[in-house]
Amino acid sequence: MTFREKLPSFLIYTTTIAVLISIIIFIQPRRLIEYLIELGFIGLLSLFLLLLLLYVGDMLIRIYRWKILLDIQGVNLPLKSLALPVVSALAINLFTIARAGETVRLYALKRNHGTKYSDTLSSIVIEQVLSIVGLLFVITGSLFFVGSSLLEIENSEVIQQLVFIIFIGSVVGLIILWIMMLQPELIERIIHFFPLFIEKRLFSTYQAFQTGIKGLRSKPLQLSLGVITSASIWVIEGIMIYVIAITVFPILGIIDFPWVIAASCAGNITFILPILPGAMGEYEFVLAIVLINSPNYPGQDATLIAFIDRLAKSFMLGLFGGYATLRLGGREILRLRKDIFSVSEKGTRSKSENDIDSETTRPNMVNGNNFTTNKK
Repeated sequence: MTFREKLPSFLIYTTTIAVLISIIIFIQPRRLIEYLIELGFIGLLSLFLLLLLLYVGDMLIRIYRWKILLDIQGVNLPLKSLALPVVSALAINLFTIARAGETVRLYALKRNHGTKYSDTLSSIVIEQVLSIVGLLFVITGSLFFVGSSLLEIENSEVIQQLVFIIFIGSVVGLIILWIMMLQPELIERIIHFFPLFIEKRLFSTYQAFQTGIKGLRSKPLQLSLGVITSASIWVIEGIMIYVIAITVFPILGIIDFPWVIAASCAGNITFILPILPGAMGEYEFVLAIVLINSPNYPGQDATLIAFIDRLAKSFMLGLFGGYATLRLGGREILRLRKDIFSVSEKGTRSKSENDIDSETTRPNMVNGNNFTTNKK
């Protein structure tokens, strides 16, 4: 690969590093260290263990949700076989562009269980759609409680505008998803207006979406479970941030909980549709801007909450995700990771390649860590 081809990635990662340094400077490292010292060893340990417990619950729900969506595609696998791919993908998504960590799930299921690329990709696309639906439901519910607290706040024009924008965005998002399900021809015509390299990826995504949504339509129970599990994930994410907030700022009360749920949902949209690797800087900015404009959170220090949340999750994913990636193949996993749509296109060039026909290909499980295949 030439330098010109590497230049976009180089610029994106350089921007990410610059944003990270800017955030650290903005929150003033000395002040962060002082807060952590005030908590003491027992306080820090208690906070970490509570966040760890919540995050393990978060990951278990994600694994269960994926199993539901795979079952709809006719891929019936035990939960334990899905744990490593999910955790590894979450970890790799922290430092890759365009959620490239999701390719781990494609490769892992193809290698270990002979699943079709199309089935796995459909489940991943529908998972992201359900994530958005669950997130919109949670943020709309939180805004109901947030709206009631606005009546007690003087000069709350900025907050009211912010709530209105988030609410309208949620409603518009749900309408767009409804149109995507009921008007496929319209969506395909719109996709053709994009440049070719974007059109190919959008069309591949929409095909996977249509494949997955057909199964969900025929199984309303699984659809309900998918939405409920997605909403549960965002509630847990919000609880984690609230735990950090009340630990650092004990003056906060239960009335401030809906605000942190709304902030968490708004911030997590950047993880679903990241611009920079791992939504670095985007997540912290959106989360902090909502908290800063809330009634009781302590202004600029709201960025500190977002940074500690990122630090805790990154550390836990580094531990769990690193272990999962090593178990799945280590360097081979990292070497083969690439654009998820490029992988799916390569897997769908022909029916035999896409289906991984057992008559023509078989996984070579040398040491359990090799993705190559042997032709008969």
